[in-house]
Amino acid sequence: MKRRRQKHKYKQRQPAKPMIAKPVFQMDLLPSMNTILKTDISIVLEVDGLEHQLYDPENGDTFTLCIDRPLVFRAGSFTTILGPSGCGKTTLLTLLGLLRKPSSPKTIKKFCIYGDVKYDLADLWQRGYERHIEKLRRQFIGFALQSGELLSSLTVSENIAFPLRLNGVSGTQSNKRVKELLEAFDLSSQVKGSRLANARVNKLSGGEFQRVVLARAIAHSPRIVFVDEPTSALNRELARKALLQLKTLQSDKANKTAVVMITHDEMLSEEFSDQIIRMMPETKRAAGRIVEIINKCINHT
Repeated sequence: MKRRRQKHKYKQRQPAKPMIAKPVFQMDLLPSMNTILKTDISIVLEVDGLEHQLYDPENGDTFTLCIDRPLVFRAGSFTTILGPSGCGKTTLLTLLGLLRKPSSPKTIKKFCIYGDVKYDLADLWQRGYERHIEKLRRQFIGFALQSGELLSSLTVSENIAFPLRLNGVSGTQSNKRVKELLEAFDLSSQVKGSRLANARVNKLSGGEFQRVVLARAIAHSPRIVFVDEPTSALNRELARKALLQLKTLQSDKANKTAVVMITHDEMLSEEFSDQIIRMMPETKRAAGRIVEIINKCINHT
C-alpha cells in the first residue's frame, strides 16, 4: 500500500511583502507641532519681525510693509489701526487675517495664533501647509470688510448662518446662534409685514446691511474679528451704533473676541480702542511702517 503523504502541521512561510509607506496627510503631522500650551491665555495673535513686499504688475512698483515692532492682540481687546492712505493698513489687515501669505515667511521672528494651543503660522507657511492655515482662518477669524461680501441670493438669517455651516455647526445650534445675533443687532423686527430675518440683503438699508455684516463676522465665535473702515459705507453715527453693539457682545465673559478695526476716524478710535496702532508711509521709498503703539490700561481677565 502506498503511504499517504503527511501534511506538515506548519504552514509554509510566505515571502514578506514589500512595505509600502502610508500616505501622510498634512493634518497628520500637525498635532505634534501644536502641543505647546499657551503661556498667556489672554493672547490671541502676535506678530513680530514681518516684512512683506507687494508687487504691482501694472506699473512694476513694489510696496514694502515693515512690522518691526511686536504686535500683540488679546482676548476682549479693541485695537484700532490708524494712518493715512497708502501707509499699508489694508495690507496689514490681509496679513493678520491670513488672507495673504507673507512674501518671506523664513525671515519672520514670530507669527502665532492661539486656540487651545499655539499655532506657529510662519512655520506652517514654510512647510507648505496652506490648507491648514485656511482651516485656522475659517475657525478663528471673522471679517467685516468695506464691501460687506454678503451673498445676495441668501436671506439675512442665511448670511449670518453661513460661517456656522462652514465650520460644521449643527442645524439646531446654528439656528439658536442666529436667533441670538438677530436680537442682539436689532435685526428681528418686521418690515412691511415680513420679518427682516427673512429678507434678501439687497432690500436692506445701509445701517441694517452693516449690522448683518458684523453679526456674520462673529457668528462662529471667532478668536479675532477684523473690521475695515466701518464709516466708509455708513455715516459716523450709524457706524458708532453698530460698533457699540459689537462692543457689548465682545464683553461677554464666555467668549471674549479681540477686535481689530481700520479707520481714519480719530474720534471713533479714541472712544472704542484700548490699543491704537499708528502707521505712516516712508518718505524715501514706497513703504509703510508702524510708528507708534499706544496701550491703554484694561483688564483682560
